[in-house]
Amino acid sequence: MNFIHPTNQTNHRQMISSESLAYWFLRLNGFMTTVNFVVHPDRGGNQRTDVDILGCRFPYRSELFENPMIDHEIFTSVRDKMFIVIAEVKRSQCRLNGPWTQPERENIQRVLRAIGVAQENEVHNIADNIYRNGFYDNQDFRISLLCVGDQQNRDIETEYPDVPQITWDLILSFIYTRFRAYRRQKSAHPQWDECGQLLWGKARMSRNVFEYRDKFVIQ
Repeated sequence: MNFIHPTNQTNHRQMISSESLAYWFLRLNGFMTTVNFVVHPDRGGNQRTDVDILGCRFPYRSELFENPMIDHEIFTSVRDKMFIVIAEVKRSQCRLNGPWTQPERENIQRVLRAIGVAQENEVHNIADNIYRNGFYDNQDFRISLLCVGDQQNRDIETEYPDVPQITWDLILSFIYTRFRAYRRQKSAHPQWDECGQLLWGKARMSRNVFEYRDKFVIQ
């Protein structure tokens, strides 16, 4: 995946890919992630679709013994169980594509079986709930669609009110705050990819969150 695009010399703002930015937001909130999770067909060579980002956050996640890092409330509101997200990432307005809203295509069943979160006899019931409501919740886990984009979508809010819609401003604000509040703990990161290094470097150079958000163009 190309995380970073060449700098736009006209306005000195850095172009950054939408998927890489969404990935870093989920990563910093404790999610184990797979990018471009492919949904395969039973027959034929063409894939059915793919999940932009598939993520799983474990129930007792805590980073640091002293002064633990506080994750976003969208995720911390799910307590004592796994939180699994099927993230649909858009550069512009949040949207849900057909593969996740059309039950007859059975793509959610395929994702559930591929990740092994439930027994075979439970898969169709879980998928039906996700198709109807955008999520499924039991005592062991919550699995939910998740929309990421530059603005929320009223149609999604109406049809799937419990599906989180996360904007780029929210994501960049969270990342800036995390890096500034825990700059000592986060300062040593030679293993980070180019996108993580970029997000860190721009946070160090920014005087406030508004200046930080203005340093990026989402592609």
